[in-house]
Amino acid sequence: MRTVFKSWQLIAMSVMMVFATSCEKNNGDDPSPGKVLGGEGNILIATTVKNPDGQSGQSYVQQMPELSGTLSMSKGIQTGFGTPISIVGNDVFVFPEFGGKGTQTIIRYARSQKGLEKAAEMQIIPDSNPSNLTQVSAEKAYIPTYVLGRIMIVNPKTLEKKGEIDLKQYAHHDASPEPAHGILREGLYYLPLNQLAENWMPYADYRQVDVVIIDTKTDQVVKVISEKTSGLCFPTRPFLKEMIFTNEQNDIYIACAGYFGYDPTYLKNGFVCIPAGKQEFDETQTWDISGTSIEGSAYKAASVFNCKYIGHGKVAAYAGIVELNGNNPYTARNAMAVLIDLNSRTIKKIEGIPYTDGYSVAIEYHNGEVFFAAYGVDASGIFAYNPITGKVRQALSASGNIAYMHFFN
Repeated sequence: MRTVFKSWQLIAMSVMMVFATSCEKNNGDDPSPGKVLGGEGNILIATTVKNPDGQSGQSYVQQMPELSGTLSMSKGIQTGFGTPISIVGNDVFVFPEFGGKGTQTIIRYARSQKGLEKAAEMQIIPDSNPSNLTQVSAEKAYIPTYVLGRIMIVNPKTLEKKGEIDLKQYAHHDASPEPAHGILREGLYYLPLNQLAENWMPYADYRQVDVVIIDTKTDQVVKVISEKTSGLCFPTRPFLKEMIFTNEQNDIYIACAGYFGYDPTYLKNGFVCIPAGKQEFDETQTWDISGTSIEGSAYKAASVFNCKYIGHGKVAAYAGIVELNGNNPYTARNAMAVLIDLNSRTIKKIEGIPYTDGYSVAIEYHNGEVFFAAYGVDASGIFAYNPITGKVRQALSASGNIAYMHFFN
């Protein structure tokens, strides 16, 4: 099971990819300071070139002026395989390859429409697995380390470490509670804890949702809150920022992936809620979506692979379908694009977006359209969905997986 789950850490973290056979020589082999690389444009794309085993390869980061035609890799900056990315304003933070392989540094690129310039670099403890950055102020940011169970406090411009917050005491059984991806609200940092066993799956005796709340002024833990009634677990994924979000009322919602559909005896997954003005879960707002039929299909969701809140209670998401798991988690096209309504508690299949594998679950919202990355049997690339008309168009073609995109204003 450890091998299976770790594959999903790499799969979902992989960034936009094309097959090695179609990859052109890139110009990003020397990302030295003062050198602008990665191409022009206001859309950031990260791509992964997968080896045939599906468990290794190389990734690239680049910019594009628009989503059209076919993806070219010629201007990509080379990174480690499936490297996570965080973006704050015009700063692009590229993290090391998850799992301790490759160069163990965090790099900040200053980007403009003309390209990306290496601006700061930070050496990290090997295999500590940092994968996201949340900026608290101009001079402070939090970087959780998944394996070490700590939060690094850094200057987001210089990447100089200023301190840390130790979360090991909140771990269940082991030395790390696996801090995932957090969100700021009213001076507090809400950070979900994945609480994983040695097999990289949730503990069988600890199926609950833990969130540590930190005062950003003092960097002290206020408390840890837990939702224990529903049996939901695995709140957020460490490299997917949209699985924790606020709605128009400033309620925090957290998507829970559960067991990714790999334990057919325990398929619970869905959403928990911390209402505005509260520091506790409202269990009346918890929704285990595994029992809800997906309109337009014969399936129910076995996991939330990724999601994006688009307003008015609507969430665009990729739902994991256990019946489509197949024998290989690296290649199974078991993710369905869906529209989830948190208010009416309904789920609807989005027609026109292919079933995709776990490498292509990126979702973004821009100019009234929802953009889904998908690697289908007959078509792959980025697909634009209009939530008002329900129409889908293919915005970009790619010869392989696409798993990360960001639109700069």
